[in-house]
Amino acid sequence: MSLSVKWESIQRMPKMILGLCIILTVIPGFLARLDMFYIDDMVWFLLLFPCFIFSYYLGFAGGVFAALTVNVYHLFWFMYEKYLRMAELVNQELSLHIGVAIVTFLCAIGVGLLSEKLTEKQLQLQSLNQKLKHLALYDSLTSLPNRHYFMERLSETLQGEPSVTLLFVDLDGFKRVNDTYGHEEGDRILIEVANQLNLCCHDSMFVGRLGGDEFIVMLVGADQEKSIEAAQGILKKLQLNVHDLRISASIGIAISKHGDTPSALLKSADRAMYHVKSTGKNAVGA
Repeated sequence: MSLSVKWESIQRMPKMILGLCIILTVIPGFLARLDMFYIDDMVWFLLLFPCFIFSYYLGFAGGVFAALTVNVYHLFWFMYEKYLRMAELVNQELSLHIGVAIVTFLCAIGVGLLSEKLTEKQLQLQSLNQKLKHLALYDSLTSLPNRHYFMERLSETLQGEPSVTLLFVDLDGFKRVNDTYGHEEGDRILIEVANQLNLCCHDSMFVGRLGGDEFIVMLVGADQEKSIEAAQGILKKLQLNVHDLRISASIGIAISKHGDTPSALLKSADRAMYHVKSTGKNAVGA
């Protein structure tokens, strides 16, 4: 809980609201000096408004700041009018004005504490929303975009780019790692593969995990020669050893044609990858 009020925070408050706070702070004393108007002492409860507003926007510290400011003004006016101008102090009036000061002070602090709690809850909700968004769009193991997010990105890219290439990456020998050394070792390999793919990426590439040991890479604006070159670079990075077992990859390449849908392009890359698998693995094919 902070007791400091920064000038920048006050500046961020809506100017109309800030002006209204100033008017409602000054106006009770101003009206009280006009003999043509009758002003009941209860009008001093207008001071609650600036206390509430400052508490809402600035929290606990704002409530304390507003309460001190308006009550210093209020009690100074009262003492000046009743004492310095040699008028007789009336106990009933004094009690009322002291009561106004206490009520505005307590209300401002109360609203400030409530504002602090609401801000804290709002930050917690924002953090939770960020976590839920991450879970919805990213793979929990590798932190790569998941299938849903990747397909959304692919759909957007196909609408705006004339040439999109997919590299469908499937690991060779991964099942033996899981069967021999367990799923923890398999998860470690998947994380390592994700890291290697991220290292291979540049601005025109987007990497995702489809599930299991299948990964997908999208290249924008690459022709067939550059696509094959990128796939071969990835293939070299994915030559991994797990104890006595060797992991490699089979990569299928599909380049978009006019009218291709995301699912059609993905199926083409999938077919190219399975063709590589059937003809020897650890290679690139289109």
